[in-house]
Amino acid sequence: RITFTLSISMSTLMILTMSISALAGEWDIAVGDIAVNRTSETEQNVSQGSRSENDTNPTITGSSDEHTVTITAAENTTATVTLEDVHIESSSNNAPISTHGGGDVTIELDGENTVNSNSSNYAAIQKENAGNLTITDSDGTPSGSIIATGGRKAAGIGSGNEENASNITITGNANVTSSSINGAGIGGGYKGSGSYITISENATVTASSYSGAGIGGGSAGNGSNITITGDANVTASSDMYGAGIGGGDAGNGSNITISGNATIIASSFVGGAGIGSGESGAWSNITISENATVHVAGGLSSDEYLNGAAIGNGAYGRSNGSEVVDTSNLTTGSITIYDPGTMADEIKAYIEQSQSQYDGQQDPDSGQQPPDDSQQSQTSSQQNPPIVPPVVNITEGNENAAPKAIPTRDGSSHSSDNNSVTVNTPAPNIDYALFVAALNKQIEDYIKQLYEAINSGNTDKANAMIKEGLKLNLGNFVGLNSKTIALLEEVSKAGIATTIDFTYKNIGYRTSIPANAEITPTSLLNKDGYCGALKLMKEYGRIEENNSPSDIG
Repeated sequence: RITFTLSISMSTLMILTMSISALAGEWDIAVGDIAVNRTSETEQNVSQGSRSENDTNPTITGSSDEHTVTITAAENTTATVTLEDVHIESSSNNAPISTHGGGDVTIELDGENTVNSNSSNYAAIQKENAGNLTITDSDGTPSGSIIATGGRKAAGIGSGNEENASNITITGNANVTSSSINGAGIGGGYKGSGSYITISENATVTASSYSGAGIGGGSAGNGSNITITGDANVTASSDMYGAGIGGGDAGNGSNITISGNATIIASSFVGGAGIGSGESGAWSNITISENATVHVAGGLSSDEYLNGAAIGNGAYGRSNGSEVVDTSNLTTGSITIYDPGTMADEIKAYIEQSQSQYDGQQDPDSGQQPPDDSQQSQTSSQQNPPIVPPVVNITEGNENAAPKAIPTRDGSSHSSDNNSVTVNTPAPNIDYALFVAALNKQIEDYIKQLYEAINSGNTDKANAMIKEGLKLNLGNFVGLNSKTIALLEEVSKAGIATTIDFTYKNIGYRTSIPANAEITPTSLLNKDGYCGALKLMKEYGRIEENNSPSDIG
């Protein structure tokens, strides 16, 4: 009898042990596609090939360039998945990670994760479930991060080509970097809108796009009901025509709320508002309150008075880029507005070097361009303006508010609709800014054409492009920013050399970043996020007329 009782107890113990282990399994993406299906509060089936288990908290690990993760949640349920040091890269017609069903999905981040979509129409994390998608690092131990790169016409995190995305939350201690070309960094795909996007608690988010919004709508898509609060730290940017936060190119931006202790850097390089609409779009209901700290710049246009507003409309919008923002609830927070065309990485550099002085000359070794060519001939008192003015605390009736007439780079002024929030800082001249945008597009187009040739099986074209390499001519612009350098590194890692011609002090130079460069270009960036052409030549050597590299010392 005693033996029988002991046998029953051991059997029960074995069953309990098996049940517990089934609730927290580890799944290696390298083995095959993983499907997670939440059907009830207690049932979540995870399957991979012939393996199928009830696992309510699966951890996905490993690397794959062919397998995917599909997460489905039934209505009124929440599917939960942990990503731990995962690398997933899809090249076929699907998303590396996709969510489905009528319920909610929570993705927990542990370690360093990367998800890349090489399929033009699909996001890196494609949100198709009707409920909320939450990306979080709930405890920060180990710290959780993810880098998500969407397909050309899809968001980094959000919807695919010509699809809308809504109900996305990034929270906890999550560290999220998300980018796209024509989709939003986070939000809608190309021609898709992004709405009800929330970033809260201690989340750190960097979201960028070429023609979509950093956060909000893809190109030709609207961005609305975007909330950033808590202690969130957010950097959102668009290169061409989209807002940093809000609408993509030609898209509207509305119901954008920034509060709590949130810290924001938002910028559009060309055309869009920093926060608000894309070029030719309209804004409505933008509120910055409590202790939020906001650094923001609108995009450049060909007409100084039609630049994108820092906060409000994009260029050529209904109010010609007027600055409009509700600060009625702002207490101890601050808003700093930078010259149109000031990029996010430049704003970061300005913040880090607050109160430091510009020497008025370009440092070709660092790669940083002078604020404006015209300043070099002005008096000494104007040659060295502070890179960042003292931050203006915005409160009702603040005596330290900026004046209504805001100085521009040429010494003239334009008016602002809100005289309590606008300050002015030097920025790279317009010619340089537009040159960098065109240069980055040239490199991106080259990469796109190469991948299209490879994916379509056009080996002749691909081999010809690889053999010829990428050729760039910088002219007199010898300063390269972090995005340009990152793109050149991508080309090098693809096994392709880049030849760079430039002119310095009326002397022509040529250098070449080799294929699979042992010294990676991004390792040469200075602390301000720049690298000069001369510095590249010092590392990779000068190519003489006979095409033989030589050391310039």
